[in-house]
Amino acid sequence: MDVNNLGQGEKIAGISAVVLFFVMFIFSWFSIDGVPAGIDSGASAWQAFGFIDIILFITICAAVAVAVMAATATDANLPIAGSAIVAGLGILSVVLILFRIIVTPEPGAFGFSVDTSPSIGAFIGLVAAAGIAYGGWMGMQEEGTSFSDAAGGFQGGSNDPPPPPPPAQ
Repeated sequence: MDVNNLGQGEKIAGISAVVLFFVMFIFSWFSIDGVPAGIDSGASAWQAFGFIDIILFITICAAVAVAVMAATATDANLPIAGSAIVAGLGILSVVLILFRIIVTPEPGAFGFSVDTSPSIGAFIGLVAAAGIAYGGWMGMQEEGTSFSDAAGGFQGGSNDPPPPPPPAQ
């Protein structure tokens, strides 16, 4: 494994993915309002989210996998560039975290609702997810790939430009 094979975008996305992974476990993402000081009322990403945490984990895995593949000079023979996958998942993660910061989860128990507010972990997670998205986008720029190229790969099309028209006679 040669770290010198990594592009700048792959480094940014990979480091941001590792940061997001640890932030999901260590930091409190949401806290219950009105709980007296000294009582732990925080919830990590794994505790606060029902589905978003899975998307974040898939994003982390994709960013780390693309970085490891670049460092080991391995080709996965994907129909689209790995950096496009990382950028797309990173953008999705940013949108989902922003949604949850604006519309906080309401952990209700026994038929009543409690108010929650975002904690520091949600904001650090947002920055880390933005780092993954930016790293993926930067990787796309380094490779000369665009989202339209990725769409062509999903449709089974070729990434090559169409052939020129035949000369008129």
